[in-house]
Amino acid sequence: MTSKGGAWLRSNWFVVAVPPLLLIEWLVARNIGGEMGPYLETVVLFDLCLFMPALYIACYWRSVALKPLILRTIALVCVGIYLSTYLVPAAAQQVLPHLFWARIAGLIVLALVELRLLVMAVRMIYGRNASAEQVSAASGAPPWIARLMVLEARFWRTVWRLVRRR
Repeated sequence: MTSKGGAWLRSNWFVVAVPPLLLIEWLVARNIGGEMGPYLETVVLFDLCLFMPALYIACYWRSVALKPLILRTIALVCVGIYLSTYLVPAAAQQVLPHLFWARIAGLIVLALVELRLLVMAVRMIYGRNASAEQVSAASGAPPWIARLMVLEARFWRTVWRLVRRR
């Protein structure tokens, strides 16, 4: 493995760990879920709403600012509730039907917050000559996405100048 790939893997191990963990969760719920009885829902909710977000925090607490870290952790909890409704059979669901409103409300609030961050980043990019580092710090976007956003803004400014000259 190259040093660049190894460095990325060391700093983003959460991305690599999630798919196998979700597969194991699905296999446990599917194969031995009936034997677990009412504990299946508890186990799935614990894993997806507490354990996975805790892993996310453990992976990114040094490299992500506090506000984006908290926001993304809350998003993971909402996604965990959402996925739990599909993993736990309807007959075994005791708590999940009562969390339906929280799941929808959480996802709506997160979408609105993300939309606000996107609007703020776009205003910053198109309003003045912002650097990719400034955009990344203000929006919480990864640096490579911030660079692409800045490049796109420069492109559209150039197109607009060309159109106005004609």
